[in-house]
Amino acid sequence: MIWEEYRRNFMKAAVEKGRNSEYIEKNLAYAFQLYSQGLPIVYDQTHFSYLVGYNIEYLLKVSNSQRNFYRSFKIKKKNGGYRNISEPLPNLKFIQKWILEEILYCCKTNNFAKAYKRNVSLKDNAKFHRGQKKVLTIDIENFFGTIKSSSVYNFFSSLGYSENIVTMLTNICTLGGSLPQGASTSPALSNLLMRDIDKRIAAFCTKNKIRYTRYADDLTFSGDFQEGMIIKFVTEILKAEGFQLNEKKTRVRLQHQRQEVTGIIVNEKMQVSAEVRKELRKNVYYIRKYGLDSHLEIIKKDKRQYLKHLLGMANHICFVNPKDNKAHAYLNYLKNLWEIEQKNAH
Repeated sequence: MIWEEYRRNFMKAAVEKGRNSEYIEKNLAYAFQLYSQGLPIVYDQTHFSYLVGYNIEYLLKVSNSQRNFYRSFKIKKKNGGYRNISEPLPNLKFIQKWILEEILYCCKTNNFAKAYKRNVSLKDNAKFHRGQKKVLTIDIENFFGTIKSSSVYNFFSSLGYSENIVTMLTNICTLGGSLPQGASTSPALSNLLMRDIDKRIAAFCTKNKIRYTRYADDLTFSGDFQEGMIIKFVTEILKAEGFQLNEKKTRVRLQHQRQEVTGIIVNEKMQVSAEVRKELRKNVYYIRKYGLDSHLEIIKKDKRQYLKHLLGMANHICFVNPKDNKAHAYLNYLKNLWEIEQKNAH
């Protein structure tokens, strides 16, 4: 969209509707503020409803009664316990996707945030900390749940949107007063709302010649440092913003120990842990020995879910270490099994 063309069309339509010059100037100033940031121009809630393709009555229901538009369930965590997931229903999911792609992706995050970004992976996060004297990892507890609606409101307001749009965007992107685990907008919003914290931590690290990245709720530091100094500083920064550390997950690893960053070993060459590679090798061995169906009878697993899980493991290992020939052989073998399963299903 070219601004001058938009401006002419707006003025023409406004004059035809009998709007005065004050109205025209006020709305064009509002529109230009959004346009100059590459953001979609949204005047009010009715205008927003046209843009997302849902009537205003439906949007008001979603905005005012969010709980009715989610389904909640729990999934097991790797280290025990359960994670509460709130998945938006299809229509709300579509609206959130529009907000994500049209608004949130237009806003810049910093280079220290490595998760939830296009063309950036956990491999990029791990690579930055390879071959360092020490690796310190710090985990934030209940990350999304600690990011409150008020922060989301202030963020959308800072972009220049009108108050009624800010309120609706905030309500659509939050649940029970915080970011829901399961909404597509939550990851991007978390990165944007952590920008100031990332900058403050990064400034401290740069001054002390320490490497720093954040992958969602995992903060990683590497180099030659006194870990107590970092932990104290980061704890104070995070607590001031309402966050708490999961002290059980705070780890320091030296060069002679296994240094792991977001599930990837970074001591020298990057590699997936021996436990994961052994697990994949063991499962493929049993499938080959007993046959897939007989093996599944023993372990009592759903065939499709089991194959998806193993394919995910194999893909991950090949992604982290493309030269792992054994993992590539396992991947091709599992792909063949998956293709056979797909054919049989149809």
